[in-house]
Amino acid sequence: MTAPDSPLTGVGPEPVPRSFAVGYNPSGGEIYVYGGASLVVIGCILTAVQGNPAALLLSLVGLGSTFYYRPLMEHRRPQLGASMQGLYVERIGVIGWRAIADVDMTETYIRTMRFTRLVVTLSMPLDTATVQPEVVPAWRRYTSRNWTHKDNRLEIKLDTLKADPEVVLRRVKAFQRMTGGRDD
Repeated sequence: MTAPDSPLTGVGPEPVPRSFAVGYNPSGGEIYVYGGASLVVIGCILTAVQGNPAALLLSLVGLGSTFYYRPLMEHRRPQLGASMQGLYVERIGVIGWRAIADVDMTETYIRTMRFTRLVVTLSMPLDTATVQPEVVPAWRRYTSRNWTHKDNRLEIKLDTLKADPEVVLRRVKAFQRMTGGRDD
C-alpha cells in the first residue's frame, strides 16, 4: 500500500479506489519525545550533582512524556488505511465498509494552523463493525493515539499524518462508493 501523497487532480470524486496506508508525519512528535528525554537527563544530573532526590520527579515527568508520545515517532507504522476489505485504523483494526454509514472531514483553524479530522459515522457498535481486530500490546494502550471514539462516531486526526487530507477523504469515499456505502 502507498501513502496518498499525489496532488489533487480535479474537483470530482476519485473514479477508481486505490488502496493506501499512511503513517505519522516524521517531524510531528520529535519535540515531545526529545523534550521528555531531555527532562530525564536534566533530572538525573540535578539529582547526582545536588543530591536532591526531588529532582527525580522531573525525570519521571520526562519519562512519562517520552513513553506517551513515542508512537508519534513511528512514521513507518500505518495509522490509517483503506482497501477493499475496509478502513484500517491503528489499534482498532479493519472496519468493514458495510458498517460505515458516513464519512466526512472537519476543519478547524487556530490562527494560521489548520486541524483536520476524518469523521466516520458507524451504523453499528465499533466491536461489531470491526471485521479484523488488531491485537494491541498492553503497554501500547497507554500511549497516544490518533483517534477518538464516542458513541457511533470515530474521529481520526489527519493533520498529524503525512498525507493530504483532501486526497485521503477522496480515496476513502471512493471505496465507500464502490462497496455500496453511502456517499453524500
